[in-house]
Amino acid sequence: MKRILSILFVTSFFATTTVSAQVMGGMVPFVQAGFKLGGNFQTLSKAPVKTGPGIIAGMYVRKNIERFGLRIEVLGGFNTYTTKFPASYYSLPSPGQDTLSKGEFQAISLYAPVMVEYVLTEKLQVVAGGQYAYNISMNDNNNAFTKIYGEDKFLKKTEIAIIAGVEYFYNKHVMMGARLTKGITDINNSTYYLVPTTWTSTGIQVSVSYKIL
Repeated sequence: MKRILSILFVTSFFATTTVSAQVMGGMVPFVQAGFKLGGNFQTLSKAPVKTGPGIIAGMYVRKNIERFGLRIEVLGGFNTYTTKFPASYYSLPSPGQDTLSKGEFQAISLYAPVMVEYVLTEKLQVVAGGQYAYNISMNDNNNAFTKIYGEDKFLKKTEIAIIAGVEYFYNKHVMMGARLTKGITDINNSTYYLVPTTWTSTGIQVSVSYKIL
């Protein structure tokens, strides 16, 4: 047991040492990492669907060299969607269809932004890059959409977006940010009758991050 503990201690010490660098006489992490929590406010262009406020949460890793930096995030997201009209509005008439209820959905997604950072001042920086999104699950809450179309997958599984924003360093641990996201791929997977074929997303994300490393 002592031998195992000794090996673990040496391994831990070596790992800690290798991810640190000597800067201005003190040891600092080779990369910075932390947690992130925020809100996601999104719209879908040309889609007969309204998007409610969403939640994002996850982790980030960033590396800075002077004024420039690179950041990678892994975030989970929760969003709600409601059709603007009754779920059967764009479908061909069929006996027994519910023409009153709107489709109500809950979606869980995974977001993976990769961004370049540029430091403007000691407290302020701008970020820009790309984001890959994957729709993990989509649930039809009231079954209105599924009853008519046979499934609830009215959005495609993946999306690519470009992002840009600003971030404010409140102190050495807390950072607040706001960014714009703009989808560049079509996410329309619906079988709505006579609906525009291309849907793209536009969103605003606001967040608070806490550095742990």
